[in-house]
Amino acid sequence: MKLLGYVLLLLNLLAGAAVVYLATQSWAKKQEQNSNALRYYLIKDGVPQEGAAVPAGAADDTIVPLPVSMGVGHTVEVVSVGFLKEHFKGTDTGAYSDATPPASRVAELTRLKAKVDGVYTAKATDADKLAFLVGRYTGARFFPGPLVLLADTFDERMAYKALVGELVWPAGRVKVLKADEVQANATKAKQVFDAKFDAAINKAVSGKYVEDVAKIETAKKAMQDAEAAAKQVAAERTIAAAAYKAEMDQFLTGKQIDPAVLAKFFEFIGDPKGATVAEVKGNSQLAVEKVTTASQQLQATILTTGLAANDESDRKRRGTILMQSLDSSEPWQRRVALTVGMTDYLLGVQDRIERQPDYPTRLERLREYQTIKFFESYDRTKEQARDLDRLLVRQIEIRIALEQQAAKAKQLLAQRKTQRDLAKGDAEAIEAAVTGLVASQDAVEKELFALQNRVGAMLRSNFELEDQVVAAEKLLPDKK
Repeated sequence: MKLLGYVLLLLNLLAGAAVVYLATQSWAKKQEQNSNALRYYLIKDGVPQEGAAVPAGAADDTIVPLPVSMGVGHTVEVVSVGFLKEHFKGTDTGAYSDATPPASRVAELTRLKAKVDGVYTAKATDADKLAFLVGRYTGARFFPGPLVLLADTFDERMAYKALVGELVWPAGRVKVLKADEVQANATKAKQVFDAKFDAAINKAVSGKYVEDVAKIETAKKAMQDAEAAAKQVAAERTIAAAAYKAEMDQFLTGKQIDPAVLAKFFEFIGDPKGATVAEVKGNSQLAVEKVTTASQQLQATILTTGLAANDESDRKRRGTILMQSLDSSEPWQRRVALTVGMTDYLLGVQDRIERQPDYPTRLERLREYQTIKFFESYDRTKEQARDLDRLLVRQIEIRIALEQQAAKAKQLLAQRKTQRDLAKGDAEAIEAAVTGLVASQDAVEKELFALQNRVGAMLRSNFELEDQVVAAEKLLPDKK
């Protein structure tokens, strides 16, 4: 019996060891399954919206709160820092990445805001700060910054791009801003960018979004009305310009211009006078100025409103798009996808795509406005060129007339010299016999000299009168 007892004891110990081994293997397998399930839900839904940040330099075995729902009745409350590091492995090499993994979206956005502030402050000039946030032009091509990429609408995008400067055509160059304008615009861009972060970090304020949208819609309606009015003026100007061209073609054949047609045309292009006469603005120029003013008011409204989140869903959307827009590198985009989850990451991409249909409509309206602006400037410039051309022709005519008069004067002078030489020879030959005739000739010459002076005075008077006639012709409407 004693030997049998030892055998049974040994068998019991072996069975117990087997049970412990199998239980350990089952626990390890269950832990692995739980970890894989947690990774699945983290990849799908991302880290929680709210929560504290992981302490910098925390050890892998440090436990941090990470509430993740994994189905009905099962929620993970905490994880180790080592688990998060493994989950975010390979995402710490981006320009905005960090070795410490995020435990919540708000914590990641807060860290990013501090990172952006540091990069912005480190820029050497205001121009570099503005280019960092908004973008820059290289020739006629614009390279957008994160603020432009965050724009939800075409008007918002144009408002941000206007901070850098306006692209002037046809030269294809950017209008140079003054130093104080660059500084002010860099400050504005930073304020807007900070507001974008605040809208994603802080909870949505009830009613603020609706109030801001109403202000933007009012400004947008004013610009659309101004654009519609400018388009109507452009159509009427086209008709007036065609009638004016027909009249000018008839004028070249010797017919008189209809004053009513001329007056109608100049209602649109105005009267571009010289430096001494005030300019009269035409309807086209006034319409363009109204569109420009309305556009500037809309841009100013966008820069100060529409920055608050509508609700928590919009808040998440803004945070996702903000992180996506900071850096396009693969490691950073992987970090963003793991932070917000693939569901919200794809929704962010889809959001950018769905907002694109607004762009073609606004681009078409912008093209129409630029066309109106071009023809308004073209008509005025063309009319100024015609005025200068007519002035040049008249100056050429005057120069030719003066040259002809100078040639006649030279011819008369040569004749007088010849007559003088002949008279002198005759006088020497018959001086003794015709003393009386010489005296008479001398008197005649004096009268001729006086007559020549009167002729010269009359010529000068004619020149002055001709200048007055030229000046009067310039003031007549049918000479334009």
